Amino acid sequence: MFIAANWKMNLNKKQIQEYIVHLENFQFNDRVKACIFPSFIFIDYLSSLILDKSISLGSQNCHFETNGAFTGDISPYSLKQYGCEYVILGHSERREQYNENNNFIKKCAHSAIDAGLMPIICVGESIEIRNSGNAINFIKSQIDECLPENCKDIYIAYEPMWSIGTGIMPNNNEIEEIHSLIKNEAVKKNIDTIKVLYGGSVKPDNAEKIMSIDNVDGTLIGGASLNVKDFLAIYVAAVKQLNVIS
Repeated sequence: MFIAANWKMNLNKKQIQEYIVHLENFQFNDRVKACIFPSFIFIDYLSSLILDKSISLGSQNCHFETNGAFTGDISPYSLKQYGCEYVILGHSERREQYNENNNFIKKCAHSAIDAGLMPIICVGESIEIRNSGNAINFIKSQIDECLPENCKDIYIAYEPMWSIGTGIMPNNNEIEEIHSLIKNEAVKKNIDTIKVLYGGSVKPDNAEKIMSIDNVDGTLIGGASLNVKDFLAIYVAAVKQLNVIS
């Protein structure tokens, strides 16, 4: 299981320090990986705070170029130097607000892999596409156009755009259908290892249920990850689910 905390543009330096203090005596499980994705400016600071903890570090985005005239962007190689292991690409907010298309995301994924980062590529449909009955074809197109060639390992996050921050959830069958679809499409591209996370209104009271669904390999958490108690409750739910499977 993989539990990803996407802090987005939240938490200041003091709040981050207080957050990590609450993790001091928490016992992480070797079978459930936790990763935090802070704002760019706090990557180095957070890295120094979690050196002796079982927490990985990630970035919320990266550019596809190593360097150059790209004001406000950041190279995946720079992220790697500061201890990042993962990078989120194609988040619905980036797609909507910054017009990042599938081709851009694919190029970023190639560059991230070259830099030694594991991409977490986000896919998901709008409520209009869901209601039109075209969600399956839409997700297939995103996967086909976003996944890099000659990739052996990849993480994909299914985040229905209509569920993010709304409290509205797809039902178990809908989540399982899309997660199975994603894995099947990845197999067609000769990817050896594919992990599919669910993102969209994940909270402590629904996390265990979500992670009990077939082909759900973890969660991408937004708002709930800002509260350390909620984040740890979701992490514990993942551990419980693994114990059930065992």
